[in-house]
Amino acid sequence: MSWRGFRYQTGEVKEIVRELKEKGFAEADADTDEELEELLKDLEKEGIYRVEGLPEDYEARDLAEEPEFYVRMGFYTSPVKAEDIEKDKILYIDFFRIEEPEESYDDIFWG
Repeated sequence: MSWRGFRYQTGEVKEIVRELKEKGFAEADADTDEELEELLKDLEKEGIYRVEGLPEDYEARDLAEEPEFYVRMGFYTSPVKAEDIEKDKILYIDFFRIEEPEESYDDIFWG
């Protein structure tokens, strides 16, 4: 499955929810585990829940072509277990991490 779309920021929860409901898929940047956890809590407040027992997919996209890809997770509009939902009903979010390059001593010295 190859999707490409607009990547939302973690603060754009309502937009992510709208995209999920309209297309069944969204992309979002979550640069840290803390940002990701906060987004998951915000999604629940908007009625979007992780599918319980559905493994996270760290190999859903080609990392050579998209090195920023982090993980694909499945969601639904109510709490549900993986064995109780048809696969084509699951809503997916692909999360990306943009690593900031670390400053080297050369950057600081010559900066």
